Amino acid sequence: MPGPGLTVVAWTLLALAGLALPGGTGTAEEMQVHTDPDSGLMTWHWQGEGLSLDLAQRLPDQTRAFFLGRGFDTEDATFIAGHCVFQGVLRNTDRSASATVDLRQWRSQTPNGAARPLPNRDWQDEWASREVPEVARIAFRWALFPGEHRFQPGDWLMGMIVFKHPPSTTFDLTVHWRQQTTPRQSTLPDLRCAGEPERDEAEP
Repeated sequence: MPGPGLTVVAWTLLALAGLALPGGTGTAEEMQVHTDPDSGLMTWHWQGEGLSLDLAQRLPDQTRAFFLGRGFDTEDATFIAGHCVFQGVLRNTDRSASATVDLRQWRSQTPNGAARPLPNRDWQDEWASREVPEVARIAFRWALFPGEHRFQPGDWLMGMIVFKHPPSTTFDLTVHWRQQTTPRQSTLPDLRCAGEPERDEAEP
């Protein structure tokens, strides 16, 4: 539910889960969009067939500061901040069935094509080439959402989900998961990466 001071736009997706999701049961999906009137940052709450996902925008400055505090130098922290970063919370809302999620199967779609979220393995290759200290690489791995995880009923996890899009990009995200042995998918429209904040021209 939205916190104090949040404006809410909510709608039910036109397709029923029974149509949008293979093997669905006809349960309608729901997506809510919350905008903080003070910061302007947006969060999305999606509820699908036995799974929910919350995505919160992270400003590039927030991402940069976070990793500067975890052993990254300015150049490498700025490199991360140049990507599209969300704080994600994924929850298995089914009371009896497990859910398996593999972010490598997810796809973000823009007019320029489709791409998957960047997994930890790709990042670790990048950090090795940049000679990032081991302690910083470990901190990054723990901050990132796991690439693959099996959720028992009621289980949840949180972490950063990073896309290879520049700040301010708008995209559709197709989420894939497996509920027990049944494959499911759904598309979350019009997600938006946070942009660089507007600065007063008088600021140095």
